[in-house]
Amino acid sequence: MSISCRIRIPRSRIGVLIGKQGETKTEIESLAGVDIQVDSDDGSIVILSTENTIDPTYVWKARDIIKAIGKGFNADKAFYLIEDSTFLETIQLEGSKNNIQRLKSRLIGEKGKARSMIETGTDTYISIFGSHISIIGEIAEIRSAREAIDMLIRGSKHGTVYRLLEQKRFKLKQDPMRIWKDPPPKDN
Repeated sequence: MSISCRIRIPRSRIGVLIGKQGETKTEIESLAGVDIQVDSDDGSIVILSTENTIDPTYVWKARDIIKAIGKGFNADKAFYLIEDSTFLETIQLEGSKNNIQRLKSRLIGEKGKARSMIETGTDTYISIFGSHISIIGEIAEIRSAREAIDMLIRGSKHGTVYRLLEQKRFKLKQDPMRIWKDPPPKDN
């Protein structure tokens, strides 16, 4: 039985998906045991299982890797999605063009500090591309990054978010299950 999946990514990201001399596309096909057909004209991609597909879920893993590349991640970060415990979450920013730009600026921070602090504090990778914020990581870490991102979107001060991240990281080292039991700190 053949399994297939069709997705579309921005045409501007097709080159990243294919990679230098087709290396990235070939590596995805090899890791997941799938065949990838790319239409460079419209950005549509078909992922097909092959006789080398060990597990049918690898078609969806390949899809997630390709989605991540389409959302602005480089291939090295996207390849983490082949792991069973690693997932991709995407947040759609809404509002006017100016509002989306303002939110993106808050999430990136001065010289990339805010995004870097969230990535470091949650052990995730974050891409801000177009009107999307995408996160790669394990479920608990994505949840923590999402909370920090939501706080910044709602207008919380950067310092408040950084303190939350420090507290969660400290608690996680002491008791990995406790991280979700305490409410976030209040804004000053």
